Amino acid sequence: MSSIGKKLGLLFLAGIFGFGFAGIAMAQHGHGHGGGSKATQGSGSPSMGMSMKDRPVQSVSVDGFKISLDVMDMSMHTSMQKMKGNPAPGDSDVSKSHAIMVIIQDTASKEIITDAKVNYTLISPSGAKETGKLEWSGDHYGRGFNPKEKGAYQVQLQIDSGGMERGAKFVYEL
Repeated sequence: MSSIGKKLGLLFLAGIFGFGFAGIAMAQHGHGHGGGSKATQGSGSPSMGMSMKDRPVQSVSVDGFKISLDVMDMSMHTSMQKMKGNPAPGDSDVSKSHAIMVIIQDTASKEIITDAKVNYTLISPSGAKETGKLEWSGDHYGRGFNPKEKGAYQVQLQIDSGGMERGAKFVYEL
């Protein structure tokens, strides 16, 4: 075999190994990295959607709406809002340690619903309940909260839009 043939052969093998290792790295990147918080949907299975900093974003489809829940610490939320050019959370929310964010999307038109009335019930691991309204905040409905204990928090949403009420339930592990 000529030296050019040997060089091409080695280059070919190096390419195969390079793609092989890249594939392994990509597959590993798609898996959870452990630690941190874990979110589950109503079935208790981990959600597959991920957002910034490996925070699980959960979504469910209910009567023509895709309802997505994201929970993050307030400093990250405030930074993300500034980067997007959206209004910063209100003073009462900034004093909270975490943010609940909900996006409602029409599954047929893919349009984000911005005029819904969204009420929530947050149930702590010990059973304490907090209720209120989520307000539109530039690109999502949101509110700050202060978790007082570690464990599974239930987030129940009641959405009134277009004369129709929809409900969604999520579990967020802190």
